[in-house]
Amino acid sequence: MRTRLALMLSIALLPAAARVSLAQDYLLANAPGKDLVTGACESCHGIETVIKHKRSPAQWDDVVQQMIQRGVSVTDEQKKLMLTYLNGHYGQDSDYIPVPPPVRGHGPGLALALEAAQAAQQACKDKGLKSTTLVVDSLGNPVVLLVGDGMLPINSAMDARKAAAVLKFKEPSGVTMKRLNGDPELVSEVKHDPAIGEVLQGGLPLIANGELVGAIAVSGAYGPADTDEKCAKIGLDKIAARLK
Repeated sequence: MRTRLALMLSIALLPAAARVSLAQDYLLANAPGKDLVTGACESCHGIETVIKHKRSPAQWDDVVQQMIQRGVSVTDEQKKLMLTYLNGHYGQDSDYIPVPPPVRGHGPGLALALEAAQAAQQACKDKGLKSTTLVVDSLGNPVVLLVGDGMLPINSAMDARKAAAVLKFKEPSGVTMKRLNGDPELVSEVKHDPAIGEVLQGGLPLIANGELVGAIAVSGAYGPADTDEKCAKIGLDKIAARLK
């Protein structure tokens, strides 16, 4: 009872923003120690940080000790209850070994990507057209996405599909689209690739020293079928000689 009262008092003394975030405690398993973990952890970060990975007893002890060093006030009894809770619901015998986060692929830096996207957008604008332009690296990670005023979210999704097609087939998306006619295997491959689904003109490869280093894609510019591609080509030409 005293432990729960102390926790309620510590929560009441938290800043308003921290108190609001305590609603996330529904993510944790209901068991003795839950309130302690919720109050201690959410004063600094969200609950998902706690439950995302299971850890060994030694690792959980380190985690709780780090929280204490950062200002969380708990008694030895409360710490023991927290560790029992964490090991019982989010523990494992072996250490959790983090997987290195994915790295950015080879491709244009922000400055070049932005320059290309802006040139493509301006090319469409000069024709009185609105558009959305996406530049991605060699792994398909977005580097720049420019959404024209009044453009719909579907246009951003179409850009992503065009870029994915470019990276997969290593050619302009318009070339792949034309190859679909009379090639049922290619049609099936495209249809069953969740990143593509359908192929439309408007995506172009970014090439540096003979290597595919990304893609630029434009969507939403009304007109002939190759309008998007023509705008993308102007953006590509703007930076092609400087790609590395």
